[in-house]
Amino acid sequence: MLSRAAERVYWAGRYLERAENTARIVQKYAHLLLDLPSEVGLDWAELVRIVGAAESFEESGLPDDESAILQFLLADPKAGTSLAFAINMARENIRNLRDLLPHETWENVNELHRFAADNLGQAAAGTDQFEILGNCIERCQQINGTLIGTMSHNSPYHFLTLGQSLERADMTSRVIEVAATYIQQNERIIRRYGSTLWTNVLKSVSGFQMYRQYRQPQVIGIDVVDFLLRDQAFPRAIRFCVENARKSSAALPNSDHVCNALQRVQLELLGSPEDDTSAEDIDDLVDTLQVRLADVHLAIVDTWFLPREE
Repeated sequence: MLSRAAERVYWAGRYLERAENTARIVQKYAHLLLDLPSEVGLDWAELVRIVGAAESFEESGLPDDESAILQFLLADPKAGTSLAFAINMARENIRNLRDLLPHETWENVNELHRFAADNLGQAAAGTDQFEILGNCIERCQQINGTLIGTMSHNSPYHFLTLGQSLERADMTSRVIEVAATYIQQNERIIRRYGSTLWTNVLKSVSGFQMYRQYRQPQVIGIDVVDFLLRDQAFPRAIRFCVENARKSSAALPNSDHVCNALQRVQLELLGSPEDDTSAEDIDDLVDTLQVRLADVHLAIVDTWFLPREE
């Protein structure tokens, strides 16, 4: 498989996953703001941090109000962390992979692209926001379902899975990081509204029902963190994502460098948090995980995408 094609498949997986996650997080965050009183102090600026866009948003010079933030995160095609940008890039990569991916994928991503172009500006303005974002999520899931269900599980599939798994692990880590930071700064609020906040953390990664089924009926912060970090069965838990990436990388040639980088991520996930684990401890762990995940990406680029000297 040509390195350029492999790189495009990898980024198609990342951008599809990023698009779904961005739509999901904005939708659930909007629900949370409706559920909590103003004394909690949450605002839309916090959402910019969740998706890792704080620096680029500050450089844009836009005001930190709801309208500007939603336009930046949803509809701005030039903002590298926006939903519109992720969909555009997923389409562009898939356009160049039509001989490798199921034909339905190209048709479906085109339909998603047209829907986004017609509706994301409206969603950013607050009109039919939940419905439009829900539609984007469903369309991303449809594309992923088509890929998983109809694509031969050979090299292109493994590069796609690598991209999806790393992007998903990164987004879950960001959700945990922002929650931990908020706890450090607002202990009184957490004591009063902690259950609602942690429930929303779970819902932002579609993990609320699975947590309740397999852990316990009560939503307790430290248990939510452990679930999202270390659960071996939930597809959006970081441990599951890393193991999924490891399996795909092991199926590819010359993968020792990447597998070793993934193993270093797995080592950080050993053990479970104690009851007295602080929000600062969680924040430090997530920071380390994000560095390790970035190392995995660099290992992938170095192993398979960079040209080799003869």
